[in-house]
Formats: sequence, structure tokens, C-alpha cells
Amino acid sequence: MTQLPAEVTGTTQRYLELVDEVLPGQVTGLYLTGSLPLGDFRPGHSDIDGVVVTADPLRDASVVREVHEQLPTTPAFDVTYLTAAELAAPPDRDKQVVFTQDGVFKEAPSGGPVSPVLWSELARQSIPLRTAPDLVVHDDQEALEAFTRDNLKTYWSSQFDQLEAATANRPDDQALPDWVLPWVMLGVPRLHALLATGNIISKTAAGEHALVAFPHWSALLHRCLNHRAGTPQTFTTADANSAIPYGHTVITTALAL
Repeated sequence: MTQLPAEVTGTTQRYLELVDEVLPGQVTGLYLTGSLPLGDFRPGHSDIDGVVVTADPLRDASVVREVHEQLPTTPAFDVTYLTAAELAAPPDRDKQVVFTQDGVFKEAPSGGPVSPVLWSELARQSIPLRTAPDLVVHDDQEALEAFTRDNLKTYWSSQFDQLEAATANRPDDQALPDWVLPWVMLGVPRLHALLATGNIISKTAAGEHALVAFPHWSALLHRCLNHRAGTPQTFTTADANSAIPYGHTVITTALAL
């Protein structure tokens, strides 16, 4: 098994101990997704992402709320509760599921994190901490790519539009929150890489992918990668003015693949 950071091991072991007391025999699997299996977990910054497989559907967060309240608040424990039957079928975004985001239970009419991305992450590169018997996950590359294209047209396009609106008429040297540009500069090329290679990659790997695919923005990409690696960086409105055409270029190029 992959060697996990101590804070991840502590939180997940404590979770399994507590949830087994509340729901004996119900939690048949626990799989870590996100940055951990991709080798991009940053202690003190990254969340613990994962999927909890349950024997029966969990539709009421109150059943496990007390369990989550007893876990450390950092790193956040962000999981989605799904059954093996749900995972064996295509993701149904209209079906309500119990999930946490930033360590807090959320409600979303679209099914929260339920998407082909989560299904593919689980099938391809998750870390099992408790293995559900005979688990088969529906991994559909065509659906994954269609979801990715839609995500580029809607979510990511709007992110760069919002960035442009937020920085309009601001002085070029005015500082931005240091997380904003790394989020967009390293986030959107993950989707370009998926459509170009078929693979789900980390944000760090996406930045490295973008250095090759979009070298015009290499200086800003290097600074974003340094920020992700833990070296403090200052980003300004001038940097945002460079990031906006970068984002639109990445999106346009990805949709043409």
C-alpha cells in the first residue's frame, strides 16, 4: 500500500473506528481519490478526498454527522457515500447523495460530486483503505470526455470571465489573493490533458503539461507551480491580465481536440 502522510492515516483510521460503531457492517469500502493517489498531496493544504462504499444507500447525513464532527478539521475529510450498485451503473446526477466538501456536509440538486470524473478516479487510481467485495466501477471514457467538454464550456469559461470582471480597472500592481491564479492556471490544463491523453492528472502534472502545450505562459506557470510546491509568490492584476487569454486559449484548444 502507498505510504500515506500521518495526518491522513490518523483521520481515516479514526473515521473507520467511529463509523463502524454507528453503522456496524454498513461501510464496506473506503477509497482515497484526488491528490493522494496522484502523488500531489500537500500537507497543510490538501484535503483528504474519497469514496465511502455502503451496503445500503445513505440518504440522511445525520446518521454520520456526529462521526465527522469527531474528526480533525484539517486536513478536511471530503467523501461521497455511494453503494456498490450505484458505482456499477453510470453516475446519476439527479440522485441525492450524502457528501462533504471542505469537511462540511453539503446539499446539491445536481448530485454534488457525482460525475464520470469521480467514477473514473475510483476505478483507475484510487487507494483502497477498506476494499469492498467484488466492487466493479462503471468507467466510461466517452462519458468522461463529454463531461469534461461541458465543464470547460460552463464552469471554466465562467471562471476566467469572472476573473476578468473582478480585475477590471484595477492597478496592474495590485496584489491578488495568492491562491487565485494557481487555481485557474493549474486547474484548466488538467482538462486539456485529459482530452489530449485520456488520463486524469494532478494539478502539478497539469502545470507541467501546460509548460509544453502553452509555452507562451511559461513564466507565470512556473510561478504557479512554485506556489503549489510551497514557495510564497505574489500575484498581481498584471498577472491576471496574462492568465485570462491563457485560460481562453486552453479552453478553445482543448475543445478542438
